[in-house]
Amino acid sequence: MAYPWTRTPPQVICFDMDGTLLNSGVFGVRAITRAFESLMATGRLPGLKAPPPPELIKAQIGKPPSVFYRDLLPPALQERSHELHEQTTRNELASLADGSGGLFKGTPDVLDKLKQAGLKLMLVSNCSQAYLDGVVNTFHLMRWLDYSQCVGDHPPQDRTKTNLVRAGLIELAVSQGAMVGDRIHDGEAAQANGLWFIGCTYGYGKREEFAEAAALITDIRELPALLGF
Repeated sequence: MAYPWTRTPPQVICFDMDGTLLNSGVFGVRAITRAFESLMATGRLPGLKAPPPPELIKAQIGKPPSVFYRDLLPPALQERSHELHEQTTRNELASLADGSGGLFKGTPDVLDKLKQAGLKLMLVSNCSQAYLDGVVNTFHLMRWLDYSQCVGDHPPQDRTKTNLVRAGLIELAVSQGAMVGDRIHDGEAAQANGLWFIGCTYGYGKREEFAEAAALITDIRELPALLGF
């Protein structure tokens, strides 16, 4: 099968983080569940009898913090989103520190191959700054990355994944490449910035979120060969 990058080699690969490079499903769900339990135990979530089920939590992974809890809390408790987010972040950072979290198998080798091929590598996530810093520092990702940004906890209206990708392309003076991710936000950022979208079906997105993808991968280790490296 002929892919668009076989005609014009990529200059840059932009990665999403959760569900793409970071296998956050298990420890992320646990961190959020424990945050709910903590607030429920202190009476901060009155009327809530139990945390959301794991499958509903996992479906939220990859969304910006400002909307992450929208489907996890009833309308009367939306004001507790910030408290939940802060506690979740503390739980996630603790999991990273004790080794509970990990990159998908083969991720360092993939990043090595792409870097050695001369590509610029970007990381753009919808997560909070503290969480991004925790992941980047835990796994020493800056040895590969040329650009790393996140939407943050309380983003202004124009601080979106699409705009952060655009800023990265300008900063690195590149335009031809691919966005690799597992959610519809990644496809939207790719389309808006003239990048090809490579969908990661092993992540947390549903199949319909990859409708506009130029290609799909079922394992991060498939990426170098797909790109011809």
